[in-house]
Amino acid sequence: MPEASVLLALCAVSQTRDRLSVTLQDLRRRLAEEYMRIEHRRLVRMRHYVTTKALPKPDDAPWMYVWLGGGDEDFLAVTSLTSLSLTTR
Repeated sequence: MPEASVLLALCAVSQTRDRLSVTLQDLRRRLAEEYMRIEHRRLVRMRHYVTTKALPKPDDAPWMYVWLGGGDEDFLAVTSLTSLSLTTR
């Protein structure tokens, strides 16, 4: 009988270890996903700062300043439109 209780204890420990291993893998996956979300937000902010170099004057309307002095990339970042799409024919 003592051998049966030892086997039962080993089986319980093995199942607990498997459960904890799965839980640890899930936590690592969720941590990696959260890190990717944080990194994505950081990169979007950096891209926003880089592409809005044409917005130095706060007294002018930002989109107008970009229209007159910025490039298409800056205008697209601010308004989601290109200057070519707004020209009249």
